[in-house]
Formats: sequence, C-alpha cells, structure tokens
Amino acid sequence: PGYAVPGAWLREEPAKALMKVQAALNAKGLGLLVYDAYRPLRGTRAMVDWAHRTDQVHLLDNGYIARLSGHNKGNTIDLTIINLETGKPLDMGTPWDTLSEASHTKNATGQALKNRMLLKTTMWQAGWLNYWKEWWHYSYPTEEKLPHRDVPYGALESKEGQK
Repeated sequence: PGYAVPGAWLREEPAKALMKVQAALNAKGLGLLVYDAYRPLRGTRAMVDWAHRTDQVHLLDNGYIARLSGHNKGNTIDLTIINLETGKPLDMGTPWDTLSEASHTKNATGQALKNRMLLKTTMWQAGWLNYWKEWWHYSYPTEEKLPHRDVPYGALESKEGQK
C-alpha cells in the first residue's frame, strides 16, 4: 500500500546531500541505484502486518523491519553503488534486503567489504548515517523533528489521513 506508481522521494536537504554523493561517485565512474526512499506510513504498517501474519516477528524484534521507519519521514534511503559503464551494482556480498547478519555493514570480506565501505564513507562525507545492520540503509539527520508521513505515491490511493 502507498506505492501506486514508481518513484523515490526525499526531502530537499537529504536530496541535495545525495546529489553530492552522486557527484563524488561519478568522478570514479560509479553512480547510485536507489531501491527505496520515502515510504508512506501505510507501507510500513503493511510490512509489520505481514511479519505478524507470516510468523516473522523476529524481523521486527531484531531490527530488520521497523515498526515506524525513517523512510516514513523522507530522510532515509536504501541504495547501492553501480558501475556507470555496465549499469550493474557492485558486489556488496548480499543482495539488498537480505534480512540477516550477513547484511550487517561490516559483515563482509574482500571486495564486498571494500564496496560497502566505499558506500558508507561516501555517504558519511555528505552527512548520511548508515544503519549498521543493513549496508544499504542510510538516514540523513535533521535538526527539525520530522513527522512520520503517509502521503501515497500516485492518485489511486486515498490521501494522507484518509482510509
């Protein structure tokens, strides 16, 4: 729910910071592939409901699915690095959204660890903070306390605050 059309939204300040990351990577022949950005609150609630319905509550309890997410605030993003020449993601050791200890940012070896650290360092230099349990998950800290929002993508779903 909430994802009626494709898109990736961010608030203005995090979006500008992400542009800095993209520019830094472009200089190396690399770029970003965004998996998820702003997520309507109804989408997060559906994931929580799914975890309960399928007896996957351990994913909630272990911090892999949030009951309330920074994604709902528009300052959190899931992404990876791609090779601009091939368009293929760099090896990060696990696919995105592998919800296990293998996805902890430092739980990799060799080139996968180097690639994770390149993402982490480049994002950090632009002000982003990594969630250590997910190599792909970053939040941009803001001084203002941001609300969890439920603005849906597309016109096919009810507006924020309506059922």
